[in-house]
Order: sequence, then structure tokens, then C-alpha cells
Amino acid sequence: CLLISSLYHTWDVMSRTISYRLFIAFDGTNYLNESSRLLQASGENRLTPPDAIGSGRGIVDRCQLELDNRDGRYSPLNSSGALYSSIQAGGAYNRPMYLEVSIDGGSNYYRVFTGVIKIPQEQTPTPTKPATVQIDCRSVDELLLGRRTSTSQSDLQVTNTYGYTEGDTILYWVQLAGKTATVDDGIFVLPWAWMDDESVLEEIWQIAAATGGRFYADPDGVLRYEDMTHWLKSPHTVSQETFTRADFQDLQPVYSDTELYNSVTVEASSRYKGAIDVLWEPDEPIVVPPSSTKAVVARFRQPAWSASVPSWKAATQGGIDKTTSVTVSVTAAYVQRMELSIVNADTEAVYLHPFNISGVGLAGGPTQEETRTSAANGSNNSWWTSRATTRSKAIRGNAYIQTRAQAGTLAHFLLRRSEAPRLTYKLKGCPGKSSRRCGDLVTINDTEIMSSSRTAFITAIAWRLTQNGFAQDIEAIDAAGYAPYQATGYFVIGTNKLGAAGGSLTKPIWY
Repeated sequence: CLLISSLYHTWDVMSRTISYRLFIAFDGTNYLNESSRLLQASGENRLTPPDAIGSGRGIVDRCQLELDNRDGRYSPLNSSGALYSSIQAGGAYNRPMYLEVSIDGGSNYYRVFTGVIKIPQEQTPTPTKPATVQIDCRSVDELLLGRRTSTSQSDLQVTNTYGYTEGDTILYWVQLAGKTATVDDGIFVLPWAWMDDESVLEEIWQIAAATGGRFYADPDGVLRYEDMTHWLKSPHTVSQETFTRADFQDLQPVYSDTELYNSVTVEASSRYKGAIDVLWEPDEPIVVPPSSTKAVVARFRQPAWSASVPSWKAATQGGIDKTTSVTVSVTAAYVQRMELSIVNADTEAVYLHPFNISGVGLAGGPTQEETRTSAANGSNNSWWTSRATTRSKAIRGNAYIQTRAQAGTLAHFLLRRSEAPRLTYKLKGCPGKSSRRCGDLVTINDTEIMSSSRTAFITAIAWRLTQNGFAQDIEAIDAAGYAPYQATGYFVIGTNKLGAAGGSLTKPIWY
């Protein structure tokens, strides 16, 4: 039975009623209801693994839509099409969209994807298939991926002086890019964090990798940063649902040895403010034609904490001083470069020499390494000893790992996640639940293959919305392997106590 409404679309499938709403703003502002034209949709929400320290890569989620195009509505070459003015010549690129689903006639719709569309790909009709259009979508963090920006010297001074954590820095950078985000307070102070014409999203991924956190866009379109302790707090301390044999078509518990190590080394790279020195001077004299303006980009020899205004002299090729006819203005001062505008009001070409910029640079301190091993810091050394083998992992080159304490924490955290084979779960063919989210703590209980239930954190949800129903495939990591003391809790400042006198209030400290 297929029921159609002007506001939503409904498929009655077996014992469940699936209602959905698809909205796309093809003009960038006004959302149009495209629900009745949706033939099928699929997508994936996936978190970066909580132990992807040093990888420096995150995940932009994807969604694929197939829509009925029998009337040419989505045809960019059809001038009589209803959307032609908005989608011609690739005009649909990066336009916002969202898809939401309700189960069994409930009044609450939950979004399964929010993002932006790529350019629709049209498929001409054939004798066996009507005209359709395929639309590939990306989550909203796609908008930060191509956004390149640079950090000013004043911004660097603020974040350093006030001791910004990784959460503070990420929020500030997202706001500079014109977006908003929900962020945790953060665990580590990052003394030196800046961008130099770099992708905002890729640099945030680097920070998240260096601090054991994750940055992503959720199905509601909210940009989120979760620090490495996020899953220790509510609501992640309570199981949101239980999966039994009636709730999936197939369950695969997987022990993996891909990331199996009993020794982890993490490198930290520190910096410090140096003495006043020359930060930049051109390789050859800069020539400015008569009665003209020239833009110059001065790229510093090293990152700059502060830089003075340029020092210069101007003269003709014959050596006649023309300094008073020339004006040098600073149009922008960034950590790794200064942009200058040079105006020559004279009727002759001038040569600027000497010409330099001095300031306080940031020098790289000696690298430091922290190593954690199962023998000294772990809980699975006997397992390794009985196998008479050693596997080591080294993380180097992430500029946002900046202190010895940070490196030690990351090494210990990763060791405890890596010193035993990792247990993950794949649940296929689950009835779709649109309110289900990555990061949910769930209970898995298959009496055919496990003697007792296990709790796990959802790390990925692949979903399918078709006339056959709404289904999801779920990936999850075992909770006990992620945080050994999650059940009893970790030390909370202001709540727990240290030492023998603390009694029942003593708790283990998070790495």
C-alpha cells in the first residue's frame, strides 16, 4: 500500500509503517518538499575510531538519493523544467538538504542525514526504466573541507596567552569559518595552534587525532567535537537499547589483530619564542613600476609570534633616493606571512633595498618521545610473554602533539586499546531506527554465541530507505576494551578523593 501526502511520504512495509520527508533548497534558501519523488536513499554515518591518534584524517559522511525525473524537474539542460533557473550550469552544487524518517506513524521525525548536495547526475529514460536523477550528498562538514584560512598573529597570541584547549581552538576556528559547533571543553592545552592557508576541516582533524578526540557532523547537521573522555559521561553510561537475535539478520563478533601492539611511542614537538631577528627579506630587490601599486607576500623563515612593520629604502635604478615617494602598508599579518601593498607615487620605477621584516619567531624545540609498554604500563603482558613476540607502534609528525604529558597520555591510552585483540561487532539487517546515533552505548545479546550480554559503542550506521523498508547495518566497538573502568567510573575532580583515606570515593584516573 502506497500512501502519498503533500507533506510527507509513507511506505507500508510488512509490519512497519515508514514515513519520510526529503527537503532540498535548490536556490540555497527556500526548502522544497521532494518527498513524493524519492525512489530510494542510502547513506552512512561513521565516526573516526577513538584510537585513530596520529592518522590526521576524519570522515565526511555520504548519502545517495534517487529521484523520479519523468517531468524533467531536475534536468539542468531543460529550460522548461521547474528548477531550471536554480540548477542550470551546475547551480545545484552545495545546496542544503535533509532527510528525516518516522517509524509506525509516530509524530516525531528524526533526521537520518543533513548536508549539502553535489551536482545531480541525470539518467535518460530507457524502454525499461523511467528518467531518474542521482544526487550524491555530503554531511555539512564538507563546507569546511574546502574552506582555507590563515591564523593572524593576534589570534595566536590570544589562544596562547589564555591557554586554549583543543576544544577552545576548534570552536574558535569553526567560528572564524562562519559556522557554529558543539564542543567538549577539551583535555590538553595547545600552546601553539595556527593555520597557514590550510583547510579548516583537515587541520581540525589533525588536532582531534593529536588529542584522542573526534570531530564530525551528526545527522542533525550539528558540528561536534568530542574529547577522549566523552564516552565516560552521560548519556553514554547507560545502554540505549538491546539487540537480541530478533533485532538483526546477522551478527559478526570480530577480534582483529590489525592494530595489535605491546609498545607504543608518541613524539611531542615543542616550540618556544625566540629572540628578535630578521623574519623575512627578499631574495632580490623588489621593483615597483612608476605610478603603480604592487602586492607582495612576505613568507617568513619561521612562524612569527609578532612582527614589526617593514623597514625599507627606495631608490631609482641610478641610485636617486625616492623613499618619500613610496608607501608600504601592511594589509594582513599572519603567523607565517605578511601581506604588503607598495604604492609608488613617483614617475620612475623604484627599487626597494634594503627591505626586511623583523620580529619574534617561534623556534622548534627538541622533540621528546614517550613510550608505554604492556610490561610496564599495561594489563596484558602475560599474553605477550607467552607468545615471545613484540609489536611496536610509533606516532610521529603531528605538530599538535606539543608536550611530554600529552604524548604520554596518548601513548598510554593507545596502548590499552592495542595490547589485546580488539573486539568489534557487525550487526547486519537491523530494522531501521531513525533516532539511533553513533556513539550510543548499546547492549548485544546473542544467546547462540555468547554466554552473557556485552555493551558496545556504535561507531558506524549504514542505512537504506527503499520501498522494502528502512534498514540499518551497525558497527560497534566493545565497551570494556575501550575503557576498562567504565562500569565503576573514573576520577572526577570535586567528587572523588585520592589516597587510602578516600575509601569508596577513590577512582582510577583517566590515563
